[in-house]
Amino acid sequence: MKTTDISERKLGSLMMAPTFLLILFTAVIPILYVLFLSTQDIRGIMNRGFVGIRNYTDIIEAGRLQAALGATLYYAFGTIVVQMVVGMIVALALNVKFWGRGFVRALILVPWAIPTSLVAIMWSRFLSATDGYFNAALRLLGLVRSELNWFLDPFLAITMVVMVDSWKFTSITVMIFIAGLQAIPDSVYEAALVDGANRWQQFWHVTLPMMKPVVLVALIMRTIFVFHMFDLIFILTKGGPGDSTRVLSYYIYQESFIFLRHGRGAAAAFILFLITALITVAYIRFLRERK
Repeated sequence: MKTTDISERKLGSLMMAPTFLLILFTAVIPILYVLFLSTQDIRGIMNRGFVGIRNYTDIIEAGRLQAALGATLYYAFGTIVVQMVVGMIVALALNVKFWGRGFVRALILVPWAIPTSLVAIMWSRFLSATDGYFNAALRLLGLVRSELNWFLDPFLAITMVVMVDSWKFTSITVMIFIAGLQAIPDSVYEAALVDGANRWQQFWHVTLPMMKPVVLVALIMRTIFVFHMFDLIFILTKGGPGDSTRVLSYYIYQESFIFLRHGRGAAAAFILFLITALITVAYIRFLRERK
């Protein structure tokens, strides 16, 4: 019996070994290498040696990291709230049986299937200040008399980036939520209906608690992708106006590839990794405590 147990453990270890190796070479080693680079004074192709935490203190004292972190948090909070709320509403609507439901579900995935760079180019054309379709529609409706520059005002710029991101990625949140809703047994709703629960009470006391694991998956996925979003910002605003849309990922790009301060870029990248990891752990702890 003991021999069988040992062989089963060995078999399990052997089967898990490829996954561990994959995580080691694609996640653990790159993170440790970034941590190593963040302690070096690397400028261009020159490495001036070990500097400890000086790269971290330099980017914090310069103040640009704080501005990038503020823009990142605003952008992340806006997109995640919009995508979670709108995604849940649309998923609840598409979970109801109606004619053509399959076609509508397939149509919902179209924005997500379009490459992000193409989405950014398309929306930059829509929101163009001189001949954009948005301004043309607003003029036809008599809502504005002159062209609005959507990317000149800091608040409008970050709001437009949130809107474009939500337009593209809400669909994948909808699909995740639909999968969770379909996993809830009908008998649970029937029991709640017998107890006299209305639609809102069914959602609040039945649907939402049973959807917590699915919501957690959607939150973690969207948080990771939002905090590392680059191409949308690069094409739409290039971090402007000012620092309003210069999120951490764009700040890392500037430090590493524009100013060629690779040590500082690595330090900012490691800070971004720590922030993402801490937020993910906070999500898990928050939802587990209320399970």
